[in-house]
Amino acid sequence: MKRLRLVAVVCAVAACRGGLQEDTATNVRPMSGGTGVSYGDCAEALRRAAADPDLDVDSVPRPVTQRPRAFASMPSAVKTHINTKGSAVKVDVVVDTLGRADMKTFKVVQSSHPWLAENLRASIPGWRFRAARLAGCKVPRIFHFSATSKSRG
Repeated sequence: MKRLRLVAVVCAVAACRGGLQEDTATNVRPMSGGTGVSYGDCAEALRRAAADPDLDVDSVPRPVTQRPRAFASMPSAVKTHINTKGSAVKVDVVVDTLGRADMKTFKVVQSSHPWLAENLRASIPGWRFRAARLAGCKVPRIFHFSATSKSRG
C-alpha cells in the first residue's frame, strides 16, 4: 500500500512538472507600458534606446546621490541676479545603464545665468542615478534637469 502511494505521488509530481514546462512557454509577460517591447527583451530595449535616447520608458533615470550638491556655493552676484530677475536653468544629459551621467552628451537647454549651467556641468558628474528601465532592462536615457525661481522684487 505504501509503495502504491509513493508511485502515485511520484506520478503526480512528474505530471505537474510536465505541465509547468509546457505552461512556461506560453506564460509571457505583457508588453512593457505600451512601448511594444516584450518584458526581458533587453537587446530590443537597448536597440531602441540607442536609436532614441529620449524614448518612453517604464521608469526614467533619477538621482540617488547628489554629491556635490548643485548651487551649494552660489556667489552673491548670482543670488542678487536671482532675487531681482528670477532664474531658470534646464539641462539634459544621458544617464547610462550604470547610473552615471555621460558628460559628452551634456546640453544646456536654458539658463538665465551662465553660473547656473556651469555649476551643474561641474556637479552632475559626481551624481549617481538609478538607471532608466524599459521592459525590465536598464537602458541609457536622457535625464532632464530643471530648476526655476521667481524674483523676490
